[in-house]
Amino acid sequence: MTRVSSAGSGWLVRETMPEWMPEAILLLTALVTLVNWTAIWRENITAYYVTKPLVLHGLILYFLTQVPLTPARLPFLIGLIFSLIGDVLLIPRGTRWFIAGMSAFSLAQLSYIWGFNISLPSMPVLFVGVLALMAGVLVLHLAIDRFAAVSDIKKSLLPFFKGYGVLVLAMAISAVLCLARPGWSELAAVFAGIGGILFFVSDAMIGLDKLDRRLPKYKFWIIFTYHLGQFLIVASITRIIA
Repeated sequence: MTRVSSAGSGWLVRETMPEWMPEAILLLTALVTLVNWTAIWRENITAYYVTKPLVLHGLILYFLTQVPLTPARLPFLIGLIFSLIGDVLLIPRGTRWFIAGMSAFSLAQLSYIWGFNISLPSMPVLFVGVLALMAGVLVLHLAIDRFAAVSDIKKSLLPFFKGYGVLVLAMAISAVLCLARPGWSELAAVFAGIGGILFFVSDAMIGLDKLDRRLPKYKFWIIFTYHLGQFLIVASITRIIA
């Protein structure tokens, strides 16, 4: 069948696509995600790295086929693309690749922050969010310094850790504040808030790994929370009024 949708610029985008296609893409992406999780749980690194970029590929394709690309949704598409780039850059080992991947994810976080804050909550709610961010930045700074003092991490990396930590924290708080933003349904806001928190938890575990503080099966929990966070963020932005 022919589907007609309007893009953010007002142009008409005509697409010929079966109605079941977005759901089929989402189902296939979910199956690939399960394969990816199983691979890292079993420590099958080759299968893990092969399937890892396919998850974000699938989410991007689902996003583009499920809803029109409007100005309110554009930042999230950019964030997904930079997340995919970050996933690929983090596959090779080495400090330079890690910094490159962190840079790509920094751009992803900035894009999500932009998207979440297109519609602002009331001033009292925004003030509480800013206070939470300031408190969180202080805790991050103190925690990183304390853990770094007894780890083998290169101290030159600490400014990168702290800078990225501020960005992902700001993204998570921005996501939670969707509960008070105009244009966000309750379900979309809940998905966004939980997704943002899970993304933060995933990156916090990456930071703890680099600081020699690891949970059992930490690689599984990192990718599990990251993927769930991305799935929920995509679910939220397909439900916003845009």
